[in-house]
Amino acid sequence: MTDSDPTPGRPPGPYAGPEWHAASGPYLSSGEPARPSAVWNGAAIAALVLSLLSLLLLIGLGVLGLLVSLLVFTPLAVVFSITAGIQVARRGQRGMGLAVMGFLIALPGWLITAFLLW
Repeated sequence: MTDSDPTPGRPPGPYAGPEWHAASGPYLSSGEPARPSAVWNGAAIAALVLSLLSLLLLIGLGVLGLLVSLLVFTPLAVVFSITAGIQVARRGQRGMGLAVMGFLIALPGWLITAFLLW
């Protein structure tokens, strides 16, 4: 028998119950309210971008790039990384990995800056 031939007591075709329907509205199919997805923390994104810029300037642009990297981008990346880590933990946002990577990438520049200023 095919799905197009109705059989007594059996619905034609495969049955798709309510569990197959996508949830509509602000509730999931289980009846619980849907939570909005966590947003990315802007400070974490800024920390990663600043640390990558710091690393590129530290490696590639000579003395001027070294000074700009060590005196501007590296301290900003460290400050943004720490701020982002605190904000992500308190607000439940996404971006802890970005904040940690921003800190780890900026750490060599921070150590060079501390050594040069000491």
